[in-house]
Amino acid sequence: MLDELEEALPALRAHRRSDLPPVDWALIEREVGCAFPADFVALATYYPPFVLDDFLSVHIPEAGRERNFVSGIRRMTSTLTSLRDEGMSHGYVPFPESGGLVPWGDSCDGDDFYWKTGGDGPDEWTVVVAGRNDDWYEFRGSLVQYLAGLVKGTVAPDGLPPDFPVDNPTVEID
Repeated sequence: MLDELEEALPALRAHRRSDLPPVDWALIEREVGCAFPADFVALATYYPPFVLDDFLSVHIPEAGRERNFVSGIRRMTSTLTSLRDEGMSHGYVPFPESGGLVPWGDSCDGDDFYWKTGGDGPDEWTVVVAGRNDDWYEFRGSLVQYLAGLVKGTVAPDGLPPDFPVDNPTVEID
């Protein structure tokens, strides 16, 4: 499941750990109100939160800090609710509304990254990019597919700087 991303992003592979304590997914799911995609759960099993190319922060829960992860989701969801209430969310709505967005990352430029809920469960969710310039794009695939595609150049950086990411992007632990 993570092979495609690790192959595309060797700098990430250098941070892979098999000794991370298990995340309390039951707590997170209870607090947020949903399960999470299997590729994301796998990512959290082996990797801590990280920043791709000094730009895109991937928010990953850590054992013992699950409530911090939930707080971050609530903060970003509150911002999305404000955008929706002001008519600036391009029809996207926050979770738990039907088809609502659940945040998974942000950028140093003010871009936000979400899953769009729906389908037959979390593994059917798509990725939504809310660019800082009011550009909204949807990628029909998983978070891991999206990140791998960005790095390989097979997914356009819609809503993001056109030169992101650079060749051989860096990965920093957040």
